[in-house]
Amino acid sequence: MTGPTELLVLRLALIGVIFLFVAIVAVSLRGSVVPAQRNVRAASGGRARLVLLRSGDTGLPAGTEFVLAGTMTIGRDDRAGIVLADPSVSTRHASVEYVSGGWKVTDLGSTNGTFLNGRAIGEAGAVARGRDRLIVGSVELQFSSA
Repeated sequence: MTGPTELLVLRLALIGVIFLFVAIVAVSLRGSVVPAQRNVRAASGGRARLVLLRSGDTGLPAGTEFVLAGTMTIGRDDRAGIVLADPSVSTRHASVEYVSGGWKVTDLGSTNGTFLNGRAIGEAGAVARGRDRLIVGSVELQFSSA
């Protein structure tokens, strides 16, 4: 092979290696990136939701609504379904799950406890109905179905 031909082959090989490297990095990142679930805030006719009554240090205004769906985690973690960035709220504080007849609230081993209508609930959980009040850390929420 002549000089210019060898140079062309080397350049094409280098471009191929760079392309392969970028493809491998893209596939690796795509598999490891988990999109963060953000606060679900919107009034949705007829759907159950939690309404923020006392916001603590979350930075959210009172009246903020979180639409409930399926099973959701409440906590400071960005991956929680309901994110409450208050220091009194544990990373994974509690879970809310739809069950027949209401929403089952379960404490997930939080530091400051989870309270439903002023009563502490533990890992066994309690079922919330109607306009029950939920306290996680220093944040107070109320269940609403309309």
